[in-house]
Amino acid sequence: MNNTHRCIKPVIEKTIIKGTIVLAIFSLFLEITPSKIINYIIFVALWYAMLGIYALWKQMHEYCIEGKSITIRSFMGIKTVDLGQVIDCFISQGVLAKHFNCGSIYLVLQNRKVIIIKDIPQPSTYYETLCRDIGGLNT
Repeated sequence: MNNTHRCIKPVIEKTIIKGTIVLAIFSLFLEITPSKIINYIIFVALWYAMLGIYALWKQMHEYCIEGKSITIRSFMGIKTVDLGQVIDCFISQGVLAKHFNCGSIYLVLQNRKVIIIKDIPQPSTYYETLCRDIGGLNT
């Protein structure tokens, strides 16, 4: 990655798919009869409304890699993390995330706080950039 300043946003398609899968599994256990179909439609509409709100909240996050720091912007504010404070990091990527080529990077700081960079595209590329100066990655 040649850019010294690069901003990325989370992938939300995976979130929508996961929400749909959970709804489908949950629906298997519901007793959906013709007399209750309106209630089920209302339930599905509310489910997708809540899922949409969560996806919008997630999409509001932006992670900007700026040389030796990362700036995290969200509706809650702006946080800057000095990459020199990172003592460990790892990628979390489930089956669905691998399919969408996204994942989360966990940064463990010296004060033992954990910063999670959630559902970013191509996490391996950013992992190399963010974690190259710790452990065995600095060679």
